[in-house]
This record gives sequence, C-alpha cells and structure tokens, in this order.
Amino acid sequence: MSSLARFWPRRVGPAEPLAAALLDHHRSARPRRVHATRADGVLFEIETEEYFTLEGTLAELDRAALERCRGRVLDVGAGAGRHALALQGGLEVVAIDVSPLCTALCRERGVRDARTLDVMRLEADASLGRFDTILFGMQTIGVAGGTLALERLLGRLRHRLEPGGGILADSSALREPWEGDATDRSASRGEIVLSTRYRGWRGEPFPWLYLAEEDLCEVAGRAGFGMETLARAPDGEFLALLQPRSEG
Repeated sequence: MSSLARFWPRRVGPAEPLAAALLDHHRSARPRRVHATRADGVLFEIETEEYFTLEGTLAELDRAALERCRGRVLDVGAGAGRHALALQGGLEVVAIDVSPLCTALCRERGVRDARTLDVMRLEADASLGRFDTILFGMQTIGVAGGTLALERLLGRLRHRLEPGGGILADSSALREPWEGDATDRSASRGEIVLSTRYRGWRGEPFPWLYLAEEDLCEVAGRAGFGMETLARAPDGEFLALLQPRSEG
C-alpha cells in the first residue's frame, strides 16, 4: 500500500497543494513549483518565490496598495504573509487564509494576528469586527469564482467596512481564452475552473475569476461601490480601490 501511495495522489482541499509548497519553501529556503490545470486543459506552473517578496512582477501594484492601506487592515488570502508583515509595523493587521497551513506559515514568519477563515463565510465570525481597509493582494479577489458571487461578496464586505473605508484589489483579464464555453461573451468569461498538484497532493477543483477593469467596475457598481484604478502593470494587472457609494 505504501508503494502505491507514491503514484496515487492524495485528494486534499483546493488550497492545500499551494499552501504545502509555500510551507516547504519557507522551511527549506528553496523555491517550489505547483502544477495547475484548467478544466479546459490549459496547463501552467505557479512559482512560490513571488509569495515571499514585494519585489516581484507585481512590485508596482504592491507598493501602491501598501501606500493606500489605512487604519485597521484585513489581509485576505494572506498566503505567506508578505503584505501583512509589511503593514503590521505601523497598522493593525488581521491576516486570514482558508488554509491552516498558510495560517501556520504566517505565524512562523512573524504575522501577529493570523486566522484560518474563509472570506466567503466571514459573516459567521462576529468577533472579526470592522476594517478601514480590506486588501485582496495577488488577485485574491478571484476566490469569488464568478461575477454574481463577487457581487454578493462585495455586498457582505460593505458591512465590514468602517465609514470612509475601502477595498483594495488587483486583477487582470484572462490572458488565454477560456475554452470551457465558446458561446460565452459576458463579463463572466473570466470565470474558470482550476485544480493544483504538488508532490503527492492533488487539490479539489475550484472556480476562479479573472476580471478586466471594466468588468470589475461593472460588478462593483452593481454592489453599490465606486471604483478608482490606482495603478497598472505592463503585463495587464491593475490595482483598484472600491469604496461604497453614499446612500441617498
């Protein structure tokens, strides 16, 4: 049985292969690669090094996001904690991640308040409180999985914001055309399905959302938010600030 286990991947939660790779990277000081597969057959790799530095391909967006963070900050999908570590020297930061492995990694790296929480179910935790800034770094806004789900998520997060607060999120249009439904021409064309694999772990498939600027602006507007684009990267990513529109 033990010999077969090497060839028969263990099915785990959607976030766990990447989380395990990040933890291995941290403890060994060696970058790791996670294999990702889209449901339409497109293959690519996720490099862990980007999760440990603010000087990677998203450096310009990271700097702009960190500069705009104010007050009490919720770092969503904290991963290895790179944003939380940069912010907690001057701000109160709560870092959350759906993976217990990432929560443990954040704590090992010095994040003072790291919690295992799913942003899609925050309403179940009344103790979390309200925030001046909610930060979705590294395209974590994609966890909503679809435009309708994102609209509902933004509606719930509105009640987690202090007056004058805002949501910072980066995203990009889907670079390679999604072939899951060739007839789809709506904003939801950025909705894809992914699965990841690392060592002997294969994650359950999960939906992910890529958003062009106009699509995020449209979804945010339906949820009662105004949007300001703060920065753009050469390869297509952008950083946006979403703030609730005043009622009445």
